Amino acid sequence: MGLLWSVTKELTYDSNASESMLQQIISGTYHWLSGTSAILNFFALGIIYLICVTLINRFWIGTALFVVISGIFTFANKVKVTMRDEPIIPSDLTTMTAGGAGNVTSFATADMQSTIHAGIVLVVWSVVLCLLLQIVDKRSMFIHCSWRRSFSGPKNIIGTVSRVLAPILSVCLIVTYATGLSNLDSGVRKFVDEIGYVPRLWNVMEDAQMSGAATTFLSLTKVKAMESEPDYGKPAMQRIYNRYARQADAINMKRAGTLTDNTVIMVLSESFSDPTRVPGVKLVADPMPGIRGIESTTTSGLMLSPGYGGGTANIEFQQMTGLSMANFSDSMLSPYQQLVPNRLQFFSFNQMWNQACGSDACSVGFHPYLQGFYLRNVNYQKFGFSHLYTLDSNPQIKHQGTYQGVGGTSETVTDEQAYQNVLDEINDPAGDNRGSQYIELVTMQNHSPYPDVYGNSNEFKDDNDSEVPTDERNAISTYAKGVQRTDQATLDFLDQLDAMNKPITVVFYGDHLPGIYTTASQDPANDLALHETDYFIWSNKASQRSESMTDAKFSSSNYFMAQVAEQTDAKVSPYLALLTVLHERIAAMSKPIASVADWSVAGSPTYLDSDGNPINPDALSDEDKQLLEDYRMVQYDMCVGKNYLQDMGFMELPSSHS
Repeated sequence: MGLLWSVTKELTYDSNASESMLQQIISGTYHWLSGTSAILNFFALGIIYLICVTLINRFWIGTALFVVISGIFTFANKVKVTMRDEPIIPSDLTTMTAGGAGNVTSFATADMQSTIHAGIVLVVWSVVLCLLLQIVDKRSMFIHCSWRRSFSGPKNIIGTVSRVLAPILSVCLIVTYATGLSNLDSGVRKFVDEIGYVPRLWNVMEDAQMSGAATTFLSLTKVKAMESEPDYGKPAMQRIYNRYARQADAINMKRAGTLTDNTVIMVLSESFSDPTRVPGVKLVADPMPGIRGIESTTTSGLMLSPGYGGGTANIEFQQMTGLSMANFSDSMLSPYQQLVPNRLQFFSFNQMWNQACGSDACSVGFHPYLQGFYLRNVNYQKFGFSHLYTLDSNPQIKHQGTYQGVGGTSETVTDEQAYQNVLDEINDPAGDNRGSQYIELVTMQNHSPYPDVYGNSNEFKDDNDSEVPTDERNAISTYAKGVQRTDQATLDFLDQLDAMNKPITVVFYGDHLPGIYTTASQDPANDLALHETDYFIWSNKASQRSESMTDAKFSSSNYFMAQVAEQTDAKVSPYLALLTVLHERIAAMSKPIASVADWSVAGSPTYLDSDGNPINPDALSDEDKQLLEDYRMVQYDMCVGKNYLQDMGFMELPSSHS
């Protein structure tokens, strides 16, 4: 009940009420006891309780220990949910173990102090009660055994063996349960699925409310990120470093620029794609003529996306780190939740700008939505961003206006407003001495759903000859109008950047198609087309651009930074050299996720050649197989291993004087 109460923001402790805290918790949550979250919490807490009792081997003292652990978790959870709209996750353990519950109070506001104090009193009295019951109870041990006469008779032998095995088996049980939650094929997962477990990894707060705070915590504790690499070790990583350091030297002999002399803006345009490319969709007017024109004059093409209708953070993760979802195990569904928070450090490309300017002030993120989605607030801080401005950050994102249409008002911030935040950041006089920046913008305008806010002003209603059901056609028409607005806003944005007297490069890409193409998605032959979005890499007049466009008709977001280096004629690190060479041989890679609602992996990795044709992995040359193996080993080092490569300088750009 305490855990159910802890993740419900509407339920707060009233110190002036006639009811005690315990009564308030019971009265607020008893009607949820038959729900999925309560049942799943019961399983998790039951195993933890078993560990406490079998480890101490004193029933009431073990119960007291359980009360302390569950009490700290419950009230820490309540404070964090109240303050940050986010439950306790495994990466918070370092904070909790370093200062215990006392550290929780350090970031709690004054109005939360009464809750914390009442919680401490409740836990203390519960512990005192347990200790009194231990005195009253005549049983000295939960499992009878005698260490002095361990093997003096059958009773002592059985007791001693049970005493040793019980806590070991209990710990094994919780480990099995925790790891099984993230393994789609495990017996644990099949069991909890029958109960109604549906993980919501895009929002850990919602997941904690629907699946139970204990279940959410355990599901994030131990995820098999990648298959084991038997050859992994420092010598193997040294060989990889040497191999791609030589590749970097060869590339850098032909280049003159420095990547971090450019301000790089990554624009993840939510759900942006060309609707006219979807099989069965026929629009008379072109919803994106401006972007189509840009694509004809600069590096551009189609990006292979692992998502359809969702999975934004996975594509964003690839773009930020250069890593690929194709290399992860099937249980790694969302690195932002399951991986990054649990690593002590994690490389992302913005750190190259931080190193160049000597401060994290050079890395700024904007996302006109909630910071807790996909744990962006946690991850951006770990990546080394000075700020992530969102609707609920402090300070908030400045421009957050929505679209006012004849048919209603949209719920998402417009692209015009999102772009204005970036322009304000670049034009900020306080940053004149800061140098070039890395700016991450994740927009929201074209996020589902697609209510008709345009009314008769939407020309795509009449210019839509798609042979699909009426509801689907209406959604496509509304979405197409949003694409048109993005098209115009992006042109205006680039025009303003083009007038600036500083080198700026923009990577613009759609993360995935919207999940509105029901008819097309029913035909397996359309699967690849429904996982390809538009992208382009554009540099303003002040940039040092390559004389010729790069040939990149197909790509995936893990390659974008390597492509930026190519377009800006910039020298590369060994890591970027690996991505550059790999992109030349394997144009795009992905592991598509079938449904964001189910969060289940659809199948094996997809590899595309430079013409967009699928590649049979078995038909790859030995050189290409070695490239993929090196790439997997690099990802293993960064995500599972000991970060040997980062310590060796694998991600460091050559100095501007070299």
